Amino acid sequence: MIRTSVAAFAALLFLTSTAIAQDKVIKSAMSAGPPSISADATIMDWGLNVVREGTNDWVCLPDRPDTDATDPWCVEGPWIAFLQAFVNGEEPEIDRIGFAYMLQGDAAVSNSDPTATEPTGEDDWVTGIGGHMMIIVPDPAMLEGITTDHRNGGPWVMWPNTPYAHIMAPTEDRWAGK
Repeated sequence: MIRTSVAAFAALLFLTSTAIAQDKVIKSAMSAGPPSISADATIMDWGLNVVREGTNDWVCLPDRPDTDATDPWCVEGPWIAFLQAFVNGEEPEIDRIGFAYMLQGDAAVSNSDPTATEPTGEDDWVTGIGGHMMIIVPDPAMLEGITTDHRNGGPWVMWPNTPYAHIMAPTEDRWAGK
């Protein structure tokens, strides 16, 4: 009887800790986008396992475990293809304009080299990335004429001249209080 009670209690603790961990993933992922999108989005972890099924066309992911930043994502269609290609070192096939949100910000990153893991120079290493949207386009020619200067105070092209080029559009003032 005692052994059965202990086993049942252990199972309850395991299920409770799993539910708490899932709630943490869901809360983090949902913070990436506006509630009008994230409330009904599918929530996935970074292993691309579904944590919660959604009812719209968006997928939200929690903070990335490999960074010190708070950097959850909410993405739709083309950005899902982008992430899968990027993770596999392949060129993404983008068939339409796509949108992504990172309203909590992002980790420091190279503006020119999508594979860089160390600072690439003062003019290239992007820090202090607050909340922003990202826009990917099917034809890189659509990005011509948009600045690549991440210090300009507005939108810029990140990773130009690579298959991963996209527009970064700040949703807050990156330089406030600096």
